[in-house]
Amino acid sequence: MNWKFLLGLPLALTACTTASSVPKPGGGAYHIIGCGTAAPLRICYERANKECPTGYKVISTDNDGVRKELTIDCDK
Repeated sequence: MNWKFLLGLPLALTACTTASSVPKPGGGAYHIIGCGTAAPLRICYERANKECPTGYKVISTDNDGVRKELTIDCDK
């Protein structure tokens, strides 16, 4: 197997996460972490830790077979 492929694979899996914010009732915002189908859900949780370094509560998870999403609320 090509060693360049092996070196690039973790970067490719990490790079396929996105984070966006949506308003929550009563103020503040929920964070929606999205991961592509090739990335394990663990990658979404790693991104959630980056977005909320003090911790978070999982509001919902969604895996429709095309994309994985994790909706979180950061701890204060």
